Amino acid sequence: MSPRDLDHEAALPKFSLNRRITVLMLAVTIALVGGIAANKIPAEMLPTGFVLPFMNVQVPWDDAPGREVLEKVTIPLEEELSTVRGIQTVVSISFTGGSRVFMRFKQGTDMSIAYREVRDRIERAKVNFPSDIDQTFINKADLSGLPVYAIGIAVDPGLANSYDLIQNAVVARLERLDGVASVEAFGLEEKEILIELDREKTNSAGLNIYELAEDLGDDNFTMASGTVRNGSQKLLMRSMANYRSLEELENRRIAPSIRLADIASIRYEEPDKTYRTRVMSRPAVALQIIKEAEANTQELCERLDEEYASLEQDPRLAGLWMKNYFSQGEIIDESLGTLVKSGMIGGLLAAMVLFAFMRRVRLTMIVALSIPLSLVVGLTVMYFAGESLNILTLIGLMICVGLLVDNSVVVAENIHRLHREGMPRRDACIKGAGEVGLAITMSTLTTIIVFLPALLAEGPAQFFMMRLAIPVAVSVAGSLVIALLFIPISVYLTLPTGLETRAPGRLKRAHERVNDLLRIGYEATFGRVNRGYCKVLEFFLSRRLEMSLAVVAILAISVGIFSNTTKFVGSQEDEQAQFELQFDLPSNTTLEESEEYFLAVEKTIEAYKDEYEIDGWFIFHRKTFGEVQAWFAPERTAPYSAKETMQVVMDGIPERAGVEIFAGDEANSEENALSTHVVFVRGEDPDLVNDVADQVADVLVNVDGVVGRLKAGGDAPSELGLIIDRERAQHVGVNPQVIAGLVGYTLRGTSLPRFQAEGREVPVRVRFQESDRESLTELASFQVPTNDGGFLPLSALTESRVLPETRTIFRRNKMVGYTVTLELEEGREEEVRETLVAMQAAMDLPEGVSFGGDSRQAQSDDDLSGLISAALLSVIFIYLLMAFLFESFILPLSIVLTIPLSGIGMMWGHIISGVDIDFLGAVAVIILVGVVVNNGIVLIDYVNRLRLEGRNRREALLRATDLRFRPIMMTAITTVGGMVPLALAGASSIGLSYTSFSLTLIGGLITATLLTLLVVPVFYTLFDDAREFGSRMFGNLLRGRSARATSPDDAPAMAHQALES
Repeated sequence: MSPRDLDHEAALPKFSLNRRITVLMLAVTIALVGGIAANKIPAEMLPTGFVLPFMNVQVPWDDAPGREVLEKVTIPLEEELSTVRGIQTVVSISFTGGSRVFMRFKQGTDMSIAYREVRDRIERAKVNFPSDIDQTFINKADLSGLPVYAIGIAVDPGLANSYDLIQNAVVARLERLDGVASVEAFGLEEKEILIELDREKTNSAGLNIYELAEDLGDDNFTMASGTVRNGSQKLLMRSMANYRSLEELENRRIAPSIRLADIASIRYEEPDKTYRTRVMSRPAVALQIIKEAEANTQELCERLDEEYASLEQDPRLAGLWMKNYFSQGEIIDESLGTLVKSGMIGGLLAAMVLFAFMRRVRLTMIVALSIPLSLVVGLTVMYFAGESLNILTLIGLMICVGLLVDNSVVVAENIHRLHREGMPRRDACIKGAGEVGLAITMSTLTTIIVFLPALLAEGPAQFFMMRLAIPVAVSVAGSLVIALLFIPISVYLTLPTGLETRAPGRLKRAHERVNDLLRIGYEATFGRVNRGYCKVLEFFLSRRLEMSLAVVAILAISVGIFSNTTKFVGSQEDEQAQFELQFDLPSNTTLEESEEYFLAVEKTIEAYKDEYEIDGWFIFHRKTFGEVQAWFAPERTAPYSAKETMQVVMDGIPERAGVEIFAGDEANSEENALSTHVVFVRGEDPDLVNDVADQVADVLVNVDGVVGRLKAGGDAPSELGLIIDRERAQHVGVNPQVIAGLVGYTLRGTSLPRFQAEGREVPVRVRFQESDRESLTELASFQVPTNDGGFLPLSALTESRVLPETRTIFRRNKMVGYTVTLELEEGREEEVRETLVAMQAAMDLPEGVSFGGDSRQAQSDDDLSGLISAALLSVIFIYLLMAFLFESFILPLSIVLTIPLSGIGMMWGHIISGVDIDFLGAVAVIILVGVVVNNGIVLIDYVNRLRLEGRNRREALLRATDLRFRPIMMTAITTVGGMVPLALAGASSIGLSYTSFSLTLIGGLITATLLTLLVVPVFYTLFDDAREFGSRMFGNLLRGRSARATSPDDAPAMAHQALES
């Protein structure tokens, strides 16, 4: 290497020694600005600013059958939403009681603009909705839309006007808090004015509910009527015809001698609920607080805690029982506390390891201080980049705890080695830092470059990888600058200047004794290992083929065992901090029966509450569906996992015929299970697609290896179909739409314009009293007005027939689809699945019906393939970087081989622990790719330097292995030590497990470190021989073709130069 290259590498160390005050002020500035940034950076549970390209619209329509929902709500809504720009897929579900439409947008779509367009299209579609639909909900897949706080409120049954009390004394106060965007209330029903007609009196008066509702609606309105001028003023005019009191509504004349109160009862009361909510064994209202996008979650939760304490002391709320059962602030404190505690322990372990190796207090402190200084650099950049301190960014900082000392260790160790060999302090600092400058620069860049594929990815993978990449990349880059700028001057000031002139003091003598003990301990352990490594390496340098075959065999065995014992999972089920149960009840279950059943479920949870440390639970249920969410105490010590606790609760719930219980989201994730096969049948006609799906299921369920068909969505309830006799209706002059509307008004009632009372609007609804609409006989006798002024009973114009209700109607891009999920025999999944796929391909389906793909499985495959592609791209980028810095195509290959070596440790870490690899573990694999090559880079860089100094290859390899053993071991142990506390920390409050993540890094680093000192030198010689062989072959080729133009002695040199370049 030329002197110019050495001067270039030593530029920062020279600046450090020549401009000491400048460097000191720079360090103080970094510490000061970083301290301010660290104190002001917002703390969040999850990173903000992430919006998935998804949106859904929900339209409730109580008691309406699924087919009617499809025709009157879903299809008009689909038609309008399909015109939104950037939309990729529209999926709708029509069911008894409402409709949901899910939209997926193309990557890069501005979701704020999309939201405004969706809202506009809903307003257009509402023109065609039935009149009694008055609510629509738009939900964005935005992390900032998650509730940050939740309160359960149980109301004393004897408390009057609880709605106004909760709305004004609780909800309104919470909404006024700075940072609160909205407060959503579940189970809080506003009182309404209910007009219940007596059918007999209504018929006697010659009226029907259809016409009466129209008249009452037309009689209560406020309408803008234009403008008028009064002199020079221009005034807006409104026409108002509002009822001012209930008495006025009761006295409203519907006939010359008949008041409304004569044929109906008018009450102000809570509407009938179609669901129940319970919190901690009490009927309750659940309040969920949504924060503003820019609000600091932790600070907002502190304000909410203060306001909650104030609400508990409010005498107006004495009749309410309140419990704050969820707070993101507590989760943030617990999760961040776990990570910070693990980081501090990891940092302390790293400092202890450094002291054990370096045996100098001041040098250990200098190197250890590079950790907080580098972290401060990372926090500063994060703060000014608008990032928050969340679970992902803290994991990134945790990774850095062990990595940040690597560069400083290598620089400090090399400086001390040169000084011990007799080089003056200044020269040792300059040359020591300069010699390893290229190696640590390359090591740092390889750690950073693994995140480059994240920039090329799209969607959630890019967002979350970037949140992890920013703290790692910035902190590691900061550690490089610290190692080359601050470490040389710090070591220079602490190195001895010459012989001591004073007698050593007591503290000095104690330090020397400790130093002697550490030296003896080192020589007895790592010293022996170092010498043993050199002997083993010397042995294998003469047996390179045996070494290569052994490594390949170990890798193949590891892959085989790993693939058969470990699988990829979304999360570690055994470490969840909560659990969820979902229930499907028979279709004929009443709300009262459902309530009775869930009371029994609640008693089961109460029975196990103390033993299993269940801190609280929330129950929501309708007639045929329910869910239970339970969470554990924050400092839980019970020796039972969430999965075990959930199973105990499930086993303890009393059995009831027809009830199915699903663990977690099992009911919605059967398609993704490894032991199932999903068949998706699609077409235009719901009835035809339904019949074909049943026929396909009947055929496939009899295949050998198919256990049975899994239930999808529960049994469909029966419905009463009214078949209108069109000829008869036309003969008497009755429009079929009038008949359908009359039946709907009769059974469901209808909403009227809101009642204005004391500055607020009160809902108004009209319907027949329950005794007039509870049986088929009552329905058949309803009177339908004819054109001649007479009436006919409904039974004279319709035929009633009990039919099975159409299942929940699923549509994708305006095509109806049904899913058939088949359970496969364990151990034969792939074999049976291949048979089923072949049978599907051979089936002759009716025209207009076809098989569709499993979109969820396709998305899962895309996610997994994306991670694999990112890992492969990281390897390629690392190779390109090393080829660029080493100026060689061949030599970087010997270092790249450390990546599969790390895979051996990663796999055996999961095999021995029995832990499956999860998403964070897969991310750790990508990070591992950039970390494990660092030791190989430091080693090969020094080998090349020794060979440039004139040493032969074998001598250079043995010498480099001997001298680089200490820094390689120090950096590896400090990095592993930083991960050990995280591996032992367990899951966070939200069930996020760091076990797989830590095992991947720990196992990979251990095997990569242990094998790097053996395998990399051996493969270095193999590739070096391959390079020499190629040079000779290329030289012979050039010699044969260019004998006249080139001297034979120059051909090998030209070939060697060509291959190297």
